[in-house]
Amino acid sequence: MRALVTGASVGIGRETARALARDGFDVAVHYRGHAAEAEALVRELGAGGREAWSVRADLARPDGARSLAHAVRDRWDSLDAIVHNAGSYPRARFAAISDADWEECLRVNLLAPALLTRELLPLLERSGAGRVVFVSSVLALAGSRHGAHYAAAKAGLLGLARSLSRELAPRVTVNAVAPGSIDTAILAADTPEMRSERNRAIPLGRIGTAGEVAEVIAFLASPKASYVTGTTIHVNGGLRPE
Repeated sequence: MRALVTGASVGIGRETARALARDGFDVAVHYRGHAAEAEALVRELGAGGREAWSVRADLARPDGARSLAHAVRDRWDSLDAIVHNAGSYPRARFAAISDADWEECLRVNLLAPALLTRELLPLLERSGAGRVVFVSSVLALAGSRHGAHYAAAKAGLLGLARSLSRELAPRVTVNAVAPGSIDTAILAADTPEMRSERNRAIPLGRIGTAGEVAEVIAFLASPKASYVTGTTIHVNGGLRPE
């Protein structure tokens, strides 16, 4: 089996690549700015017996998704799973978000996943049991006080997943994962007080780990999820954003 994981060099993407390799996938490791981390991951997965290779693409650029798709098509003639994990969360109040900010955020978080799926659809269909997993966010439902463009893009992914699940069935399943507060670089600026407040708001009493999200993604990408499509799995410790 073969999988492409975008934003795979760090955080949830890295743990997802590890989980997929453990489950028997060869992995294309996409990155934009963490080349050393991507190469280290490729070596790690290769040492475990899987084919792994890295590919750089800037999904904020208009040609980013197409260049990434071209690299995958050059290497592989079929694809079993795409995990759309790459994203950016630029904090800004609504009145301060420029036109350029809106365009870049929507391109990275929504448009690039849509275009990449379209470009690689023939490879997914050739698999006979293709899987597409979009990584959304709890903010798609809860909203954001300092990132309306991010929340809107992540909400768009949920509509995209539901639409594609209907259109691409039965040869390709399409699902989404919506993480809550996860211990990644996004929360690195938390003060101890902020972290305590986050923990108190979560019924399980703690933020999640990247590995916990990765396990859910790996399930959706696996043959075990053959009758799951068009759904969103919330990995948020019990938060109720709806």
